Amino acid sequence: MTVPADVAVAAASRGLGNPGVSYPAQTPKMPLIGLGVLLLLWVALSVIMVLAANGSPTLYEDGPLAMAMPFIVLAVVNALGFLVVLLRSPLVSAKARRLQVHVFDQGWVRVRRKGIEVYRWDEVQALYASVAENTSGGIRQTAYHYRITFHDGRQVSMRNFATDMARFGPLLQQAVAQTQLPRAMAYFDQGNPVGFGDFTVTDDGVATRKGKLVPWSQLGGVKVEFGLVGLVDEQGKRVSPQTAIGQIPNAMTFLLMMQTIFKKIA
Repeated sequence: MTVPADVAVAAASRGLGNPGVSYPAQTPKMPLIGLGVLLLLWVALSVIMVLAANGSPTLYEDGPLAMAMPFIVLAVVNALGFLVVLLRSPLVSAKARRLQVHVFDQGWVRVRRKGIEVYRWDEVQALYASVAENTSGGIRQTAYHYRITFHDGRQVSMRNFATDMARFGPLLQQAVAQTQLPRAMAYFDQGNPVGFGDFTVTDDGVATRKGKLVPWSQLGGVKVEFGLVGLVDEQGKRVSPQTAIGQIPNAMTFLLMMQTIFKKIA
């Protein structure tokens, strides 16, 4: 796949390998819809005030425009906000359409207004992935929030408008987990505990945030339900406190590591 020349140069400088899929910049649909609805509301109220003042001049001595002026001002301010968001969006701005995420074999490149950022999968120290369903004004939408800490101390936060997080988010988790898993297993096989927030994987079992150790002999798996992660026995009964998956660092690595260990001890 062809990527912009500056992106290719940046990726090559960090040894990212061959390019893969690219994810487009996101149009801020909800802000545009919200501003558009408010604009229509202020315009409608302005018209209503003008008509009311014309119909009852004795009640509105200052005249129609004076009575409608507060709503006209709000409509103008709202219209300016709508135009600013629209003109900065990929719908209109060629510069905004360049703000993409390009995936490579060994990492990804993110084009932002302030410049090009390059990241490698193996540089990720902790990845927190939060995906939540929200309903506002009768409209249901998914809120994505990915927090990433790198070994060199850099921190990155990616939300809905960063890129197509519905597609890039799962790919990011999977790529990071596949990179981390061999190192985590090698460290574990040397007799060391491996921590994942509220869960710590040890030779004897999995320790929880309350200090309880669930032995491997009592474990049947890890259950993820409604965004919560908990340990279960062979009958599927929960044997540990639950933790929101978005609060577990490298949650995908934890799940893959548990699968790997279960296969080894089966």
